[in-house]
Amino acid sequence: MQITNNNLNGMVAAQMQVNEMASNLAEVANITGDPQTQEVTQDFINSIVGQIPQVIAYEANAQGIITQQAVTDTLLNIKA
Repeated sequence: MQITNNNLNGMVAAQMQVNEMASNLAEVANITGDPQTQEVTQDFINSIVGQIPQVIAYEANAQGIITQQAVTDTLLNIKA
């Protein structure tokens, strides 16, 4: 179904963006050596904050799939 494909594509896109941001976080962590002299950089903040909408989008797409499955089940029950 088209809606499922859109939801799955959205979930894959969200996952790819979260992975990219996690990579940025790991890169920032590797650059700073001494824990006592670590500073919070703008890249670090942007990577953390940027994950918030991606997580919400992933959950919304998952809920869309669940809702679509429930509608399909209901329609099949009505038809039967």
